[in-house]
Parts: sequence; structure tokens; C-alpha cells
Amino acid sequence: MSFRDAPASVWILLFVPALVLLGGCDVPSSGPSLETETGLNSPVAVNKTFSFLGGPDSQHAPLIDTTTSQFDSLFTVADSDQSIAIEEEVSSFDLGSLDQALDEASGGLGANASIAERVIQGDLGNQEIAARYSQTNGQPAPVPSPGSPLPEAGPLPVIEDTLPFPFDLQLPDYGVASIDATGVQRGTLTDIAVVNGTDINQITFELVNDDPSSSPLTDGEGEAPSITVRNEGGDEQGPIGTAQFESPIDPGSGAKAVADVKGESLVEDELQLVLNVSGGGSEDELALTLSPLQYRSVTVDGVSTVDIAASSSISTGEDGSSQFAGIEPQKGTMELTLTNDQRFPIDISTLRLENDENTALPDTFETLGISESATSIDPGTAHTFNVDLGGRGVARSVDVTVEAQLAESYGKDTLTVAAGDGLRTDVSVAEDFAVGAMFFWPTGETVDVKGRFDFEADRISFDQSGDFVDLNDGTLAMTHLLSEPDVSFESLDLRLPDLTRQDAPLTVALEGFPETIQEDLSGVRVAPTKNEVSYRLQGTLQDIPESSQTSSTLQVIRSTDEVRADVSVENLGVEALEATVDPFSVDVTEDANGDGMLDLEDPSEVTRESFGDIGDATNNVDGLELQGSELNFQVTTDIGTNAQLYAALQGRGGRSPIYLKGQKEKAVSQNSTRADRLVESGTPIARENLIQFGVNGPTLTAGQSITLTDENSNVDEFVSALPSSLHFVAQARLTGDENNRIRLERPVAFEAGLSATVPVRVRSRFELRDTIDADFSALDDVTDPSKDVTVSDAELRARYANALPMGADAKLFVLDENQNEVLSLPGDGESLRVRPPSKADDGTADGTRTGTATLDLSQDQLHDLAAGRRLALRLTMAQEEGEVATFRATDTIQLSLEASVDASVSVNN
Repeated sequence: MSFRDAPASVWILLFVPALVLLGGCDVPSSGPSLETETGLNSPVAVNKTFSFLGGPDSQHAPLIDTTTSQFDSLFTVADSDQSIAIEEEVSSFDLGSLDQALDEASGGLGANASIAERVIQGDLGNQEIAARYSQTNGQPAPVPSPGSPLPEAGPLPVIEDTLPFPFDLQLPDYGVASIDATGVQRGTLTDIAVVNGTDINQITFELVNDDPSSSPLTDGEGEAPSITVRNEGGDEQGPIGTAQFESPIDPGSGAKAVADVKGESLVEDELQLVLNVSGGGSEDELALTLSPLQYRSVTVDGVSTVDIAASSSISTGEDGSSQFAGIEPQKGTMELTLTNDQRFPIDISTLRLENDENTALPDTFETLGISESATSIDPGTAHTFNVDLGGRGVARSVDVTVEAQLAESYGKDTLTVAAGDGLRTDVSVAEDFAVGAMFFWPTGETVDVKGRFDFEADRISFDQSGDFVDLNDGTLAMTHLLSEPDVSFESLDLRLPDLTRQDAPLTVALEGFPETIQEDLSGVRVAPTKNEVSYRLQGTLQDIPESSQTSSTLQVIRSTDEVRADVSVENLGVEALEATVDPFSVDVTEDANGDGMLDLEDPSEVTRESFGDIGDATNNVDGLELQGSELNFQVTTDIGTNAQLYAALQGRGGRSPIYLKGQKEKAVSQNSTRADRLVESGTPIARENLIQFGVNGPTLTAGQSITLTDENSNVDEFVSALPSSLHFVAQARLTGDENNRIRLERPVAFEAGLSATVPVRVRSRFELRDTIDADFSALDDVTDPSKDVTVSDAELRARYANALPMGADAKLFVLDENQNEVLSLPGDGESLRVRPPSKADDGTADGTRTGTATLDLSQDQLHDLAAGRRLALRLTMAQEEGEVATFRATDTIQLSLEASVDASVSVNN
């Protein structure tokens, strides 16, 4: 067979058969036998124009029928320039699940702690011990005492203008200060006029006119006389009281008058009587009666001794403190302050504090036993004794005794003492005071103790305000619950402010102190602070009424008494969390057999997705290498962190399995350990066959687009393989956001769509195959073995007008009715060449190229061709190295075929 061709260009994705029409001349079937050489030019022809894309209603028959189910959604055509792109979209590409992220993030989450809190805190720990004892000299009784004979003087002459005061002032008896002195040098009286029905602080004068022949006693001016008591000199000089008679006193008669001296100061050596009496003679008389005098203060002289003694029982309980009978301090200092309110210095011989013996305290209660002495205190000053309370007990009722004397350093023989003067004792405890044991009758005191315990996690930490973990399951368990105090609680709760259900703190009732308590934590939010959970032990003691406060109801609580329990927070089911995270890895696809590997060949572990119709083209295309492909993952997630996915993504169902490989920033480093678990049939997948890309969450609103091009992947090679399905295993590395923060909520939304956009631009050789109906039975007349036909010449001519941007080498395979190949054209090592037109800069065809190709056929080939019922076409599309061909939907090719046969026929009659 010989082959001759003319320039031609044809590019077809799907070869559309030429229609071969054979016609023959009439051959006589009877008559004389003779040989006739006949030249037959019977056309075997098809003359048809094809467009690249189209359908049944297109102007030209389409090379690719886009209305068929195979291609109806594969191509898109731009209206502006009819450029073509292959587009596929997988609206829900199952990347896998990140639900495991919650389980991994919350690994090790929980608490195991022992709490032990002392009960003597709060109200019970803030007991105040304080008392004040003040004892003054007190208001002394009048002297002489009422009921005793009153001092009297007289008769005294009345002829003088002045008389000395006829009485000595008596020393009063003060209650605190016992004074041994010669007498009163000066005294100031009270303002009181009557004590127990007895007139005091007054002097009664009786004036008698005994001379019958004398004139009446007057003041010299005919008015009633008067007598004045006064201090004649000194600081207190002046009148202190006047007795005014009512009228002149006639001869032979007498009258009385009273001088009121209350509130006045009497100076012993300065007192005198001033008589305002006229007309008297030697027979006239004056008599005086001194009532009891009550002193506010006195100055005494000739002092020899002063003894001071004071004692009393005082209460050490302050308002607001518990109703304690006694307290044994754990530590502390009692401050005893003795203030000298006398007007002279004193030496303390004894300062003693003892617990009152008449209490409900047990015999084992520690004694107080405080005794101090040998201290001098100036008037108006105080001295504080600091007493260590270690080993002592302080009863609520304490007996105080003070004994003192006039200080030896006092060098005078006079001193002043007043009713309001005395001694004052103040009892208090210093700030270091702490209760060791308290014997008391509870009156509803509250216990309020705060503490914290660690809330642990392996990968997350709660170090910001607002961090939390929401639980859908879990248990708070309290075991070995014990209350050491010998007190009765009305109520006792453990409140956990950092564990809330519907915004209310979780509260566990402890009264009764069962051995074990369990609380369901479903629906609870845990909000630790600095990885710690706070708690409050809050309770109320029973209230023992005063009528029942006896030794039998007395209770004791000690500083070492504790409420203790072991607390665990465990078996937690996490619904959501927000925290700071240390990066960790999770499986995105399932490790179904738990071997720690994600196997691309394990049906239970691999994720499979259809790649739409793009793989259907493998039925017609082989060796295609496309350019400019783009894969786009559209990821939506509510994961509140950044994640890096490490994946093995393999396309199958195309020419051969192929990995989608990352390049540059999408490549997985050879030294990376992140993808060690990605395997194929148990063998680790080479790092260069993997891909990585980041997801920055959350992206629920707008989603995140991850685009793969030939800049960061082998996407052109991948798409050119025309895979029909995608196989996928992956891990994710959760790294937190830029502040290492993470927020997760179950179920974790993690969805992806996948779209592929592939412009039909070819940069290398590829092969197209198709099979079409072609009935060559019309050749039977010239190939019938019963007839004597000799073919001298046969040829097949192919004419084309190619407006496709690539040329092709065509080969035809003729199949009989059983689909067996009976003939291939042209022969081995030859091809039928369709030449391309010239191309524009963008790779599109620039015009049309025409040409003719001719094939010589032997008689045997005609015979084999006659048995053909279908035609298989193989087109090897090709172009110059480095060139790119870009196809348009309206690109066309026109084909026509015709055959010529010259034969000799022998005819017999």
C-alpha cells in the first residue's frame, strides 16, 4: 500500500466517522465469456462540517455533543470569545470531621484535689476580746454622816464685826482611795442640798437679843441683820454664803437664818464670819450649827499614806462576737492598760486578772492567771502591760483586781482627791490574736471559707477571663467527707462559683456528711481562672437560745478543726470550650482500626468523592496534558482556631492513579513528622506525594477559599489524568489563632466544596479514540470470490478544511460484525496526517487549513474492508514542542472521503 498526502490540519477530541459510500458498475451475470477492463470512479464519500462543541440542534454536527449525559455539565463557554473551560464542582466534598478536635483538646481535662478548710474563719475566727473597767473614787458621803450629831458652836459674842470660823473641816471617806491625813486644807462642795432627807451643805445661824433695854438688832440701817461666811484671803478670797435674817430682832427675842454654801470652796485657814449686826450688847449671843458637808474634791494635808484598791468582774465579749463562755487562744497578746485618773502618782503593787469561777467551762479549761506589779504611773497617764496569752484561757467573765499606793516618789504632804478621780483598766487583744479553741453556745454563726483547686488539662490552659468549657456529661464526686468540729450545723454547702448551670453556681449540700456525694455535671459550664476552680464553704451553725445555754449544751470548736473531702471532676463530655491551646494533631479522616495509621487503601478509613464527569473523557482521550488548571476548596467551619491540614489526595479512575502534590508553601517537608501516619497499604506515603494547606477559622459566614494552581501544586498534571474519583486521608494540626487561642463547639462544622476550572488549552500530545458505525458491504460486488474481478487500482482520498488549533495523525481500525479487527489503515509505521492551521498568540486557530490525503488500497484490503461494519478511530493530537493550543466552541473541521476503483471483469455466456 502506498500513501500520498497533501497539507491538511484536523484537531478533534472525538473522531466522527466519514460515511463511506460505495457504488459499482453493473456487471453482466450471463452471456458469453469475455474479459472486460473497466475504469470505475465510484465515489466512496462523506462531505460534512463539524463544530468542536454542540448538540443535535447545532448548525454543524458536534465533535463533542454537550447534550449527552456524558458531557452535559462538563464544559462552559464564554459568550465573549467562545473560549471553553472544563468545570466541575463537588458541592459537598467530605474532607472529614474535626469532631475529634474537641476530644483531643480536652484530653486530661478534670480535677483531683483534696480540700481541707479550717472552720474557725469568718465570723468564728473574728472573735473580739475586749473589756473596760473604770472605778472612780465616787461621790463620798456627807460628813458627818446624816443622823450623826451635828457640830455646833456658841454662844459667840456679837459685838465684833468679824469672827473666826468656829469649825474644823472633816476628811471625807473616798471609796477607792483610802487616805490617812491630818485634815482638810481645802474642800469644794457639791451642788446637792439634800441627801436622804437630810439638809446638807449649809450653816444655820441663831441670833438672840438678850438685853431687854436695848434697841433691836439690825444691819445698822434699820433692816434685818445678816451674817456672811467668806474666805478672807488666798485664791478663793470672797464670800461663800450669807445667812439673811428675815427682819430686825427685837430685844428679848431671837431668830435663825441659813447660809447656803453648796458648790463653794472652803479654805480651812481662810474662813471667817462677817457679822452685819448693829445695836447689840454684851448680853447678845450667836450660835452656829454646821450641817453635813459633801465634798466634790478635797485637798488634804499631813498625808501619811494613801491606799488604792479596786476590783470588779468584767465581760470580755464584745457586741457581735459569739456567745462564748471562754476562748483558749492559739496565739496572741493581751494588752492591759491601766490609766491613773487620780491627781497624784501611784505605785501599782498588784494588777490581777482571773477567770470567773462561776462559769459553764469544763475543769480542763486553761486558767488566765495574769498578775503584774512594780510599776509607777503618773497622774493622767497610762501604762500598758503586754501579756502573752499562750497557754492561757480567757473566760467571758474575768475578775480584775488593782491595788496601789501613793508613789514613793511623791514628796509633798498635801494632795487633792476628787469624786470623779479613780483608776481605769482597758483589756484588749493585739492583731496577732488567733482563736485556738472556743467554748461557746452557737447562735447561728456563719462559716464562710474560700479556696481554690487546680483544674487540669493536657493541651489547653484557662488563662484569660471568659475562658470556659461546657459539659454534656461528667461527675463531681466528693469522697472521704469529714467534719472535725464538735458543733452542729444548721446548713453547710460547698458552692462552686466557677461551675455554673444556667448562670447559677453549682451548690452541693454537705449537711449530714455522707461518705460520698456525686453530682451530675451535664449542662454545667466550667470557667476556671488561671487553671484553678474557686469554691466557698458556706454554712450556718445551729442557734441555741439563751434559756438553753448550759454546760451540757456548751460546744467547742478548735482552730485545727477542718471540713475535709477529696474532690474529683472527671469523665467529662465536652460540648464547647474556649482557651489557650498548645498545638496538637487530630485525625480528619477516621482511624477505623485504631492502628494509628490512616490508610489510603482501607475502605473504612479513606474518604471517596466523585470528581463529576471529568473522568468520563478517559473513554475518548488519552495522554492529555492541560495547562492553567485551578482547583478551589471552599471551606466553611466554626472552629475557633487555625488548622494546618496534611493530606494524601489521590485521583483514580483516569489514565492511572495520581497524587495531588503540594509545591512551595503547599509542599510537605521531607523532615516533617506531621504526616507520618498517612500510608498506602501500610507503607508511608512519600512526602513529595502529599499536600498541606491552612484553614483559618471560624469561616462560617464567608468561607475560606484555598486555591491550587500550577504555582503551588501539580494541579495541571492531576487534572490532565482525568480522574473520576478522589481518595483522601488527612490529619490536621490545630495551632490556635495568632494569640494561641482556640474555640470549639460540638458538632464542629467543617465542610468543603471543591470546584475545578480547566481551560481547554493543551501543551503536548494526547490521543483521542472513538468507535462509529460504518457499513462497507457495498464493496461486496468487487470482492465477491465467485466473480472473476481483477482490481488494477484502488485509492481512498481524504479532503479536510481544519480550523482546529492542532494537527493529528489518524489511524482507522475496521471491525467486522463481531467487533473483531479485520483491517487497519494506513499500515504499520504509516499515518494519515491532518495538518493544523496557523495560531494566534493566545493559541487559538488563526484561519483554516485545507489539504488532501490519499491512501492506495490493495485487492486484499478491499476484501477486508468489505467485511467492516464499524470503524474505530485513533487520533494522536500533536503540535510543536512548547506550544499551547486553545480551543473554542465554534472551531470547525470539514471532512470528505471518496474512493476510486479500476477493475477487470471476465464475463462468460
